[in-house]
Amino acid sequence: MRRLTGVVLVIAAMGLAIWLALGPSTEWDGVARVARFVVILGCFGVIGGAARLVFPGKAEDQQAQVTD
Repeated sequence: MRRLTGVVLVIAAMGLAIWLALGPSTEWDGVARVARFVVILGCFGVIGGAARLVFPGKAEDQQAQVTD
């Protein structure tokens, strides 16, 4: 379930980031441009966090899953 959640988050964040980078009007100015940039950076953070859900880096996490 944890890995499925991670995969769904990665796909959703990548889709939103690509849409924000390529899809909406590039004539946005001021606050809208800054907000779009912040949301894109947030998408990168979500992708990084979701990757940790899919691939846990600690051996303790894998041991806990094996014993459960």
